[in-house]
Amino acid sequence: MRILDGLNQIKDENLISFHMPGHKNGRLLSFYFSEILKYDITEIPGADNLHQPVEMIKGTEDVISEYFHSIKSYIVVNGSTAGIYSAVMAVAKAGEQLIISRECHRSVYSALLLGGITAEYIYPEMDESSGAYKPIALEQVKAQMNRFPKAKGLVITSPTYFGLISPIKEIADYLHSIDKVLIVDEAHGAHLKISPLLPTPAIDNGADIAVQSFHKTLPALTQASVLHLNSHRIDKKRLERLLQIHQTSSPSYLIMASIDASMMIVKEKGKTLIDELLINIRNFERNLEGNDYLKVLKYENVIIDPTRLVLINKYNKKIDFNELETVLRSEYQIQVEYSYDKGIVLIPSIANVENDFILLFNALNSIEFEKLLIDEHYGTIEHEKPIQRISVRDAFYRTSEIIDFTDSVKRISAEFIIPYPPGVPMLVPGEVIDASMIRKILNMKEWGFNILGLEGTDKNKIAVIEEEI
Repeated sequence: MRILDGLNQIKDENLISFHMPGHKNGRLLSFYFSEILKYDITEIPGADNLHQPVEMIKGTEDVISEYFHSIKSYIVVNGSTAGIYSAVMAVAKAGEQLIISRECHRSVYSALLLGGITAEYIYPEMDESSGAYKPIALEQVKAQMNRFPKAKGLVITSPTYFGLISPIKEIADYLHSIDKVLIVDEAHGAHLKISPLLPTPAIDNGADIAVQSFHKTLPALTQASVLHLNSHRIDKKRLERLLQIHQTSSPSYLIMASIDASMMIVKEKGKTLIDELLINIRNFERNLEGNDYLKVLKYENVIIDPTRLVLINKYNKKIDFNELETVLRSEYQIQVEYSYDKGIVLIPSIANVENDFILLFNALNSIEFEKLLIDEHYGTIEHEKPIQRISVRDAFYRTSEIIDFTDSVKRISAEFIIPYPPGVPMLVPGEVIDASMIRKILNMKEWGFNILGLEGTDKNKIAVIEEEI
């Protein structure tokens, strides 16, 4: 099978999309792209230049900046990853330090490597019933800043993949009082600005930089992202140079045009579409209350994005959620965003319509959940706090060797070890492996977690720095 074969096969399934991207198979966006290939051009006269915009690209960036109330907003065509690289390296130079929430996206760790930046971590608490990491609290930030006063600032993710939102204003106010910077990976929050019924966006709450993936929750093409600069604490020229470095010199005009189109949609009818979406979600949640097996993830005293749907076990029944995802796809033509041991994540957007939610509810109401119940222990991830012996960058450039994982006690990891779910690194390059870490990772393998970073046919080997401690 080739790429086009596979894509045509998926297209012909006519799937109902509860996953990224936010345009949901072209809804809303297709109106602006009747002849899509004619928009695929390069920097010819009249087409402006992303890396030095003065005409049409600048016009769109100005519209974005005005809408989001930023000092300046930058179109990013290489995904939020490029925005994160640029933001992190604009705030901290080689040898300097940042405080980072441990559950941050891998791009944050890659930025440490690229920039030669060191990190200290905040470890978020995990909710055992859902597997979701709780938002970072102000007290955690204060504690780490007091321990590491030379840190240049903080990097956190909000909303999280599960839609949980940290108290950005409290954190930003505190950091600014001690002359520190707040970077928010807001990849899952580009839609929050549309309506006051949604949580307040990071920029409005005082974040110095927020990076958003338009393609995740707005009707834009995959990789369409925006970086919002909201602070004079950041060297603007340095940030712009880094954006040039981390993005392609041949930017996609299709991606840029989709960002412009999504802004048109949001400004013209975004509030109406969000109102409809929230009504559809509330009706779905109300109908699901009668389901004996599933419930919607909710918390008291925690801000949650109401457009994010996470379905978890009800009455402590244990469902095989991976199989549930398969059944929804194969029998009902519904594709969710992600299934994991304790639930499924769905990403509705303003492009979803009422019938999508009716079909989803009908499918869940028809499935024989008794056949999906399992007895296996789900397992619990208990994060260690390993010692960082050398920096991520140093570890990357040191000579490494592959050894049996069980023989790696007191060795320095040369690789990220990341259990999925939830995708949070248990080990980062440069950290020391201990017996407790090995035992916990082996338990997770036994429970069925996919452990990225382990090598070999049986995933029983690991790359370590050649020099022993």
